[in-house]
Amino acid sequence: MKLNCIKIVFVLSFLISYLITINEAREVDLTDRITMFDNKFFRMFFHGFRVFWFNLAGKTGYRTEGKFLQEKFPPNAPFPCNVSIGRSKVVPNNVNRLRPGDIKVIAAMGDSLTAANGATSTKFLDLTMENRGLSWCIGGQWDWRNSTTLPNILKVYNPKLVGYSTGDAFGIHSETQFNVAEIGAVSFDLPYMAKTLVKRIRNDPRVNFKKDWKMVTISIGGNDICTFICAMKNPESLPSKHRRNLFKAVKYLKDNMPRTFVNIVSKPKVETVVMPKDKPNECRTLHFIECSCWQGNTYKATAEARKRWTKIEREFTAVDEEVARSPFWRGHKDFAVVYQPWSTEFSLNPEGKGNDYSLVSFDCFHMSQKGNAYAGTTLYNNLLQRDPYKQKNWASPMHKFLCPTEQNPYIYTYDNS
Repeated sequence: MKLNCIKIVFVLSFLISYLITINEAREVDLTDRITMFDNKFFRMFFHGFRVFWFNLAGKTGYRTEGKFLQEKFPPNAPFPCNVSIGRSKVVPNNVNRLRPGDIKVIAAMGDSLTAANGATSTKFLDLTMENRGLSWCIGGQWDWRNSTTLPNILKVYNPKLVGYSTGDAFGIHSETQFNVAEIGAVSFDLPYMAKTLVKRIRNDPRVNFKKDWKMVTISIGGNDICTFICAMKNPESLPSKHRRNLFKAVKYLKDNMPRTFVNIVSKPKVETVVMPKDKPNECRTLHFIECSCWQGNTYKATAEARKRWTKIEREFTAVDEEVARSPFWRGHKDFAVVYQPWSTEFSLNPEGKGNDYSLVSFDCFHMSQKGNAYAGTTLYNNLLQRDPYKQKNWASPMHKFLCPTEQNPYIYTYDNS
């Protein structure tokens, strides 16, 4: 009975969203406008619905057995790095002299990949749960030995780190902390997320807003490319729109939040995630919904259409790096933006043994806890890698875990490389 109710609600929600998409896309692209879902009344209704759904689905993120889990470091294993090198004796006043342990506040903006949807999923219902505490760039559940995320690594250098998500949570829950990512989010949402994030950090009593160093990771685009691109009037305009949205969001952070380091990370290539021929049957079915522009007959996902979307996707990804490298962010002592390319050559076969589906969730679209650990560690490695020698494909924490050194103790920016 419980499962039947969930299926009915899910189908109704999908149908309503679909009908609104088709109707409104005729006039203005849905991703470029505020809809009826953004009014105060509907938000209140939606929050109530989300709480109901959260309680119905139940928490899943504390599972300790399953192929979706990473290989753990032994309980008595020492941290691989010299922590004293990784943290300044005196808090620096220049972003180009920033070490991992100098980061006091961690935050993130993005979509369901950053919300860690279904990271411990073993069935369809689990995909609705956001395992934010396990998120690669903002999850702080457990510790570095069994959940090797960026915050869990940084916590070793600085145990006073704040802002990381602490468990299963939706965006309306306090456990989400400074993770303002939302499922279904698109590039258009970035400026709003930036404002929400700054307000949340500024109002937190744990944060010295002017003096604490903050790290924000931005990653978005999966929904733009997978679900909305084929409903747009002019899909080729998507990269330029993304450029405007991303620049506006980063500029808001620069103008309103001192001492901030921004990571921009591109989403993995859709073809790599959605098109493998050996993917499980349940993934084939779910991809018709999650990536309907590339799979299925809803939008006539032909080979010719996919070729068109691939070209636009490449341009969308290029915008991420272009914005990060803009001269506008250079030469500042309290602000820096860096493109971290770990996902640009993303593969489900990082170890050369065939596609490893334990790296992804039940839908083969989101990352599993294991995948989040690979991503979190590789993002951390990117921080310590000089441009243009940054790692471009994720790897197991067991295989590659970099450390600050006496010769190179700082997080790399474009001004200190």
